Amino acid sequence: MSRILSMLTAILLTSCGGSGVTVTKSQTVEYFSKAFNQSKKWFRSTDGEAVSEDGPPPPSPLQPSEQQVFQKRANQDNAQRMSKQDYQKAILRLQDSIPELEKKLGNKHIEVGETYYTLGSLHFLNKEHKAAKSAFKNAVEIFSARLGSEHPRVWKLKDKINQIK
Repeated sequence: MSRILSMLTAILLTSCGGSGVTVTKSQTVEYFSKAFNQSKKWFRSTDGEAVSEDGPPPPSPLQPSEQQVFQKRANQDNAQRMSKQDYQKAILRLQDSIPELEKKLGNKHIEVGETYYTLGSLHFLNKEHKAAKSAFKNAVEIFSARLGSEHPRVWKLKDKINQIK
């Protein structure tokens, strides 16, 4: 028991480090002692003591409800979604970066292949299937040269190309 109290005291004291709150050891020990005794009423102990009918206290009113948490996540998702214009801007930037990457790294560098793959994915999300297929074919060519034609990533990409109509 004293070991648990001293560990909890250490955690509490370190968490109050920058808050400007001064807590003495006796106050902390007294607080934890009360909390421990209260928790014994809430949970069934191993020595067979009866459990209190009260149960644990209700959640704090400051804690958001489950519905509020879901609503906040939905709002964040909507705010973070890209518009069709955002996809077009990203596609243009990637297309503009390819010649520079090829000049700097070489046209068979894996980074160039990754750029083509990303470009193909953006075209596919934008429902521009011909452009996606073309970019994926460029990526497959580079990945096959760098990773080998038997690499699982090459197989998956070839399968993706075959599924695009």
